Amino acid sequence: MHLRQKSSFAVSLVLLSLAVLLSLSIIACSNGMMTAISARQMQSIMVTPTSAVAQNFPGGQVQFTATGHFNMDPMTATPQVLWTVGSPFPMMPMSSMSSSMTTPTASEVTISANGIAQCNGFVGTVTIQATAPMDPNMSLSQMSSMIGNVTGTAQLTCR
Repeated sequence: MHLRQKSSFAVSLVLLSLAVLLSLSIIACSNGMMTAISARQMQSIMVTPTSAVAQNFPGGQVQFTATGHFNMDPMTATPQVLWTVGSPFPMMPMSSMSSSMTTPTASEVTISANGIAQCNGFVGTVTIQATAPMDPNMSLSQMSSMIGNVTGTAQLTCR
């Protein structure tokens, strides 16, 4: 082999090695993704009641509950959710919020960590939202607008 052929062979060998390493990296990453995709994930949240008039409940307090629906058994469960009036992440648009709805201040409509909502001088309809991570093993404190979250909504009318 001539020197030029040897250096060309060496370059080819290096490129082939890099291609093999890149292929193995992609396979390793896709295996990780396949594992994440095949794991139990929450697909939707149903909030009940779906709509309520606060004044029709004792003390004007409405107890909302969230039921998570998953991609594998057990198919339903009561997940830990973050309860909010509207979206918990200000940059996330609330597609379910009607343009005729007004936004109350934090003290005009409250909702507890247990899903108990109450009107405090606000008149109108608001969206109550239950949000949880898709991954049931992730804590609420790890949630952000940058990860996969699942939301369910209900309407609360204050008179």
